[in-house]
Amino acid sequence: MTAIRDFHPLKGEKGFAWRGAEPTRVEALSDMVFAFALTLLVVSADPPASFDELIQQLWGFPGFAAAFAILLVVWNSHYIFFRRYALADGWTTFLNAALLFLILFFVYPLKYLAMMLSAFVQTVVEGRAAAPMTSFEGRKALQVLAIAYAAVFLMFAALYGQARRKMDALGLNEHERRMTRFSFWQQIIHAAVATMVAISASLPYWWASMSGFGFFLVGPLIFLAGAITMREPKQATDALPS
Repeated sequence: MTAIRDFHPLKGEKGFAWRGAEPTRVEALSDMVFAFALTLLVVSADPPASFDELIQQLWGFPGFAAAFAILLVVWNSHYIFFRRYALADGWTTFLNAALLFLILFFVYPLKYLAMMLSAFVQTVVEGRAAAPMTSFEGRKALQVLAIAYAAVFLMFAALYGQARRKMDALGLNEHERRMTRFSFWQQIIHAAVATMVAISASLPYWWASMSGFGFFLVGPLIFLAGAITMREPKQATDALPS
């Protein structure tokens, strides 16, 4: 299997040889699904017919930007996986299909909360800060989003689990194996934190109101996982101590 050995900022990673040189039909279908998901996030399908409509649609862009960034992170994770390993076996194809299905489910609660965020930002800027939905609606919407988020990243974890099982066949070196294990635990952390958020959103109101901040744990936990899984083994030496 040909690997891209020379690092290029758009064609490879430092320390990881990409096995996927050209997009496959599986990736082409995946990109179409991501494009459709992005279309679903668009503030409005119709162009503004008046200046007032234009201004109203512009208020929707803060939430759209946040949702776009989240979906772009998911797309990048998918892109990196297939560039690294170029797996095209039946099980990988099945997992990818399940992932695409979950992404299309995930985009609906994502857009709803994005719209609510935009509505809240508008009221704050206009000096009449008001919640765009009830506490009950907010809790339930957050639960749906967190469950969908967890499902998406559990599917990524399953894909990386498949890559771990095929490390020998792929010819991964020791550093690439560590990166694969680290990437697997990254997905598990995303899913675990989202599950925690979904559970905490169902607790009494004070806890529920703070549950969304649980997503801020993702960064520190991934940093900790990286420090553990990416640690270089101590080099053995033949020299005896004097």
